[in-house]
Amino acid sequence: MAALAVLLLLLLTDRSGGFQQRADFRRRRRRRAVGPAAASPSASPGPADGGPGVPPARVGIIGAGSIALGTASLLGSRGHAPVVYSPSGGGTRERQADGGGLSVRSAGAIEGRFEVGVARSPGDLVRSSGDVLLLALPANGHKRMMEQFAPAISERLEGLRDGARFEVMISSHASLGAVYLMETVRSKLLETHPEEACNNLLGRMRISAWGTTAVTARRTAGDAVNVLTVREAVDFCTVPCTEGTAEDDAASCSALLTRLFGDRFRFRDGGLLAISLSNLNPQNHLGIVLGNMSRMDPAPRPPPVEVGGELRSFPESEPEPWWQGKSITPAVGNLMEALDGERIDIAAALGLELRTIHEHFSWSFHVPMTTPVEGDSAMTRPTTVSEMSQIMHFLGRDVLGPSSLDTRYVSEDVPYGLVLTVLLGQLVGKPAKLHESGIAILSAMYGLDFMNQNDLLLDLGLMDGRYVLEDFQRMAYSGSFSSEKQHETLERPKARETANR
Repeated sequence: MAALAVLLLLLLTDRSGGFQQRADFRRRRRRRAVGPAAASPSASPGPADGGPGVPPARVGIIGAGSIALGTASLLGSRGHAPVVYSPSGGGTRERQADGGGLSVRSAGAIEGRFEVGVARSPGDLVRSSGDVLLLALPANGHKRMMEQFAPAISERLEGLRDGARFEVMISSHASLGAVYLMETVRSKLLETHPEEACNNLLGRMRISAWGTTAVTARRTAGDAVNVLTVREAVDFCTVPCTEGTAEDDAASCSALLTRLFGDRFRFRDGGLLAISLSNLNPQNHLGIVLGNMSRMDPAPRPPPVEVGGELRSFPESEPEPWWQGKSITPAVGNLMEALDGERIDIAAALGLELRTIHEHFSWSFHVPMTTPVEGDSAMTRPTTVSEMSQIMHFLGRDVLGPSSLDTRYVSEDVPYGLVLTVLLGQLVGKPAKLHESGIAILSAMYGLDFMNQNDLLLDLGLMDGRYVLEDFQRMAYSGSFSSEKQHETLERPKARETANR
């Protein structure tokens, strides 16, 4: 744990005023926060608001885990008809076999029982989706699902009438996955269409990338899910769009999101780069993991030893249940705020304004951003991340932390969240040293090179220095590569696959 101690010590050191400058910047950002009020009330889902005569929407959901069923519950509570597809089949195998659906029992922020359809295949889900498809599974499964669904999506694009759209929503977006989906569908269409026809067909697909999920949830048992929170605000953007008119391009998508999920989606200018940097889970989970690693990795049973002439055996160590929010102590909170400072610095260098970690906690978990000054109730001060976490815990909105090393906080968030932040920091000349150190420490702990575990960025060729900042900014709005680099990029995964055989 020496490396962790060094990392935490850095938080207490003001290196040339860097941390102080970031703290000042965060305070300024909090004063000019955009979106709903900081002390937001609990978000309550309401009825579908499409207007008189507008039928409920059918929405296909790729995934059948906690977030997928929590999102299905939100849709069901608003009168819509969700259909899920389980990539592994584990959560829906019996229903797939008999052609039935799930009767999801939702508790917590959404109470009720909702009927959810079950698709047997990617093609089945696309056909039954009502031309709205939602990707709701861990980021390390996005690439495989995008490849599996590309043929069905391509076929549907060919069958759409002129002017109609096929909507794909990524909840939540990571590692420029929207670009990978766009290029994968393009590659499939090019097998049977000339380039101009392919581009016209591809224009019928619109991807909305979300900065985070609409709900937080835990699947409890069988078809039951506990919805912990319904987020007050979720950032999104759409691709393809045109820089300068991106908000106008996203207007009809915003109306669809409101109809499906309620008035909680906020357009975020800056395209996919802004949305990728808007996902705070990776940096927050890094702080939580580093501060609680020994709780996630219980000591193994020691080997027998001879004591007093007898061989003595020892019992197995029992994992220690621990509350995640309660364990965000002031030191862990300092680390999370410093990580957020690096993210905000990178965004500022890109000309982007993003919500801070304090805004994220307030709007996601419904805790106040300010607190009265002790001894002077007329004055307020910003609430720290540690304090917000303790409030969340004592209000009953906390969750148990990971009990093993096999957790998405590492396997998903490190390669698919932190790595892109580090890459963008290098491109804009704002090295994310704490992010880099965290990746290096966890790589050493796990015996893996997490900098080279992101199959999306690797297959897109974005890790080898071939693309400059302007390329990233262009694809952040277009959702695709420039034409001169497109062919080389589409051939890259095939070359990697051949080399790995």
